[in-house]
Amino acid sequence: MKWTSNLAYAVGLITSDGCLSPDGRHITLTSVDKQLLNTFKKCLNKNCKISLNPKGGYTNKKMAYRVQFSDVKLYNWLLKIGITPNKSLTIGPLKINLKYFRDFLRGHLDGDGSIIHYKDKYLTHIKASYVYDRLFIYFISASSEHLKWLRSQITLTKGLRGSISKTVDLRTNQKGSSMYKLKFSTKEAKQLLNWIYYKLNLPKLKRKFKIAEPYLVK
Repeated sequence: MKWTSNLAYAVGLITSDGCLSPDGRHITLTSVDKQLLNTFKKCLNKNCKISLNPKGGYTNKKMAYRVQFSDVKLYNWLLKIGITPNKSLTIGPLKINLKYFRDFLRGHLDGDGSIIHYKDKYLTHIKASYVYDRLFIYFISASSEHLKWLRSQITLTKGLRGSISKTVDLRTNQKGSSMYKLKFSTKEAKQLLNWIYYKLNLPKLKRKFKIAEPYLVK
């Protein structure tokens, strides 16, 4: 397989929200966003249909959808770069071409990460003008080794450090299982967003891009 920005983005999605079937050929991506699934299909030039996820949605009652297709060549290539069946707890470092790492990272964020922003008015009782923009980016995984690797690659390529913390997964039916978060706060978060959204017309999840857009340098 030849690395491209579209392929790297799709690999990011598979890493975070995808699944390799044990049969050695089928690849599945699940999401509550049909737009994301359509973008994923375009990146890989697939015509498979979008269907309801037979396992249901998430704990917030949102409907979940999925795409599934058979591609032995892509499946075997994903194995070679470090993505395996039942990867959630075992995934570690991946062999990602550094030229396309930020495309991979954008896919990773769109798949199972989050961008949070709000106005901090905690000190307005002291002075009304004490209102601050807060911005956070989170990458989430059940594997601490994977997030350690992700953090090291971001530090290597962009010089940003972030921080990793352990939390409890409250989103799925496996409540109480350990999860890990890689967090970037306001200053580093802005730099990271400007790095991954480096030009127009990139494949992306539109609803997350709308949050990021005000922080992008025109």
